[in-house]
Amino acid sequence: MKTKYLIPGALIALLSLTIPFHTNAQTAKVWSIGPEAGFSVSRYGQDAGSNDFKPGFVGGMFVTYSIINTFGVTTKFLFNQKGAGFPSQDSRQTLNYFEVPVIGQFFLNKEGQVRPKLVFGPSFAFLTGAKNKAENGSVENIESYKNTFNTFDFGLTGGMGVNIRIQNETYLVLDGRYTHGVSDITKDDRDINNNSFAFTAGVSFGFK
Repeated sequence: MKTKYLIPGALIALLSLTIPFHTNAQTAKVWSIGPEAGFSVSRYGQDAGSNDFKPGFVGGMFVTYSIINTFGVTTKFLFNQKGAGFPSQDSRQTLNYFEVPVIGQFFLNKEGQVRPKLVFGPSFAFLTGAKNKAENGSVENIESYKNTFNTFDFGLTGGMGVNIRIQNETYLVLDGRYTHGVSDITKDDRDINNNSFAFTAGVSFGFK
């Protein structure tokens, strides 16, 4: 699927969400940063044929800029293991990505100890490696993965989560997101995309 117009369009859509908020923006702009880690489950879609979800690790860090107390923009820098399982072949394929989601966060309440939220935005992923693992435990690293897979994967991500205050400007952050791959991840004639869910926990440290 072509991403020539989808990528800039998604960025413009995300940036446009911030425009209405600037007129009533809070005086103190707050930044926050922190680590996060969790797990993902993913599979291939479209022309991939029969395959199942497989688990993987996801983890890294995030930076958030709070425009007002009900909206912020978060950029994540994650290592994310995607791929799929193939029961008929008793094997799993793992694609390792450096993933950068740029997410708008819409908080459902203005303040409080517990702050539920909705999240949405584009995701940019860069393939760093691939491997196949059989049920007997043998692992085959795909050294020539760049000849088989496209190294850039664009997707749209969305979900929900909650920020729980631990102390002033420090929150436990729980997120659940689905990312739908828009790009074709392979270089053959088929059109295959990534479909993945990520569930993470992190700690946000705020500063002004």
